[in-house]
Amino acid sequence: MRANSDLMMPEVRLFHSRKKFRKYYQKRYGEKPEPFDTEGQMTYRDGEALVLMTYVGREEFELGLLVHEAYHAAVAHMTFLGEDEAGEETMAYLIQSISHGLFVAHRKWKRRKGLVE
Repeated sequence: MRANSDLMMPEVRLFHSRKKFRKYYQKRYGEKPEPFDTEGQMTYRDGEALVLMTYVGREEFELGLLVHEAYHAAVAHMTFLGEDEAGEETMAYLIQSISHGLFVAHRKWKRRKGLVE
């Protein structure tokens, strides 16, 4: 659902493997990403939000972590667009859209891994 059709959405990619994240980043940007060791991390560059989530466990924590990273992606995207102070409703739609994409990608990954039906 895209309620605000004037808002340019970022490209969002979800990774569950540090190795795949590093490989994608290096191929796409020609350099190594900065290292990190958290269970969730968002890197934003040139209109693209790359989210790495290595935690798999309680679903409510997984979803909370994805929303947390979606918030960071939304703030970074608005900065990229030159919007220092986006309206509350604009941010809400943006976070909703990014979160939805992350949830769908995460669910597909869990199905492929046989972690859910």
